[in-house]
Amino acid sequence: MPEEKIILLEDIGDILFKKSRRFKRLSVRIAPKKGIWVNVPYGISYQDAINFARQNKAWIINNKAKTKLKENKQTIFTPEIQFKTRFHQLKLSPGEVSYYSAKLSNGVLEVRYPANTEIQNSDLQIFIQNSIIETLRREANHHLPIRIKELAKLGGFSYKSLKIKNTKSRWGSCSHDNNINLNLHLMRLPNELCDMVILHELCHTKVKNHSKEFYQLLKIH
Repeated sequence: MPEEKIILLEDIGDILFKKSRRFKRLSVRIAPKKGIWVNVPYGISYQDAINFARQNKAWIINNKAKTKLKENKQTIFTPEIQFKTRFHQLKLSPGEVSYYSAKLSNGVLEVRYPANTEIQNSDLQIFIQNSIIETLRREANHHLPIRIKELAKLGGFSYKSLKIKNTKSRWGSCSHDNNINLNLHLMRLPNELCDMVILHELCHTKVKNHSKEFYQLLKIH
């Protein structure tokens, strides 16, 4: 486990300094809901790390503002919000517990947390988000293999393998030897759009580019 210190720096605010043998160089990191931290390799003093952060003050302040904008755009999950995945309804349950937990049962994703925890607490919100991602993963692992087999059979397609991933930039991909990747976030889409993505990748098992031939093949399916 890394050694950690939180230090308040003028004009910047609180920064978490993490010291670990696995860090190879000094670096500053900023992420939504996680704040600002500095990775400090062993052999470098905390004072040197503080000086490094001060030298990068302008970069930190600029990116801190950008990160705040991203945080403001993120959904804050509350007990009143109606959020549903394809097969599960989110339920937030404050109670007499000392830790966060999540359970899937009878079409409900229940997240339990200590009653004295503010719902806006960043750790709780990250836990809820991660619980939703895990729910989507389980749904995708169940639904997508079945659906791609159905669509492949209907269209006369064949593919080598299917992998389901959590990616941010692509709904799916098909390799040169017909290994297909699908994004677990397809479970957020309506059925017809989800099928369209799957058919798109199945068509790539026959036509590897986005030529006129490809779109003609996609059109007839």
